[in-house]
Amino acid sequence: MGELKLAYKARSYSTGTLGRAICSARTHHFVADDLGGEEVGAGELFFSGVAACAVNMVERIAAADETPLEWMDVSVEAYRDPDKDHGDLTLYDSVRVRIEMWGVSNDDAEVLTGFWKARCPLYGTVAAATPDTTVSLVSHTGSRG
Repeated sequence: MGELKLAYKARSYSTGTLGRAICSARTHHFVADDLGGEEVGAGELFFSGVAACAVNMVERIAAADETPLEWMDVSVEAYRDPDKDHGDLTLYDSVRVRIEMWGVSNDDAEVLTGFWKARCPLYGTVAAATPDTTVSLVSHTGSRG
């Protein structure tokens, strides 16, 4: 096995306000709140990363393969029973990913989604930790309008 290579680096630190943190990635800074706060929370940031990985990776692959993908819309929902005894490690009970693509056939959309599922480490981590992870796909051969 080869040497591990740094993929990403992020940091978060206290603000002095209970339930609020400042997060940093490269030269970008943003606020993350605890549950019920007015800013986005850690779970929302995490799952927006899963959705962004889908959009960015699929668009890149489609462009390289000259697949006529016009537009994508990806949403991720995570569910957890707060009353369930999760044991020593709390995980989500289910995760639902919905991918909608415009400009491609259903076959092309399936192939592009398959590449993403196999190559995105964020999705792979979620799918490995949460057996009840599903991806639904809707494709439109026409333009988004």
